[in-house]
Amino acid sequence: MDCVLKEDQELCMSYNPRIFQLLTRKYTFSVLVLLDKYGALRFNEILKKIDGMTQRALSIRLKEMEEANLISRNVKNERPVTVYYNITTQGKAVKNAMLMILQLTTLI
Repeated sequence: MDCVLKEDQELCMSYNPRIFQLLTRKYTFSVLVLLDKYGALRFNEILKKIDGMTQRALSIRLKEMEEANLISRNVKNERPVTVYYNITTQGKAVKNAMLMILQLTTLI
C-alpha cells in the first residue's frame, strides 16, 4: 500500500497485516501482560496462568510472537534443559499501546 501523505513521506510506515492479525488473536495480549508482570516464565507457568488455553494454542502463539519479535525464547543448558520466555522491548511497547486502546474503548 502506498503512502497517502503528500509532503510527509517519512511519517509513513509499511503495514503488515500479519502483525495486526497476531495482535488481535486470542491470548496474545494475555501472554504479553503476564511476561511483563512476572518476567521470564516457562511454558507450563504461562499455561497455568491463562484459563482455557490449550498447550497447542500456547505453542502456536509463542512461536508467532517470537517471529514478530514481541517475545524472546531463552534456552538454559542445564540438566534438564529449561526454556524461558521473556517480553522484548517491542513487546512492552505493543502491550502498552494495546492497554491504552482497551482503556479508551471503555470510555466510549
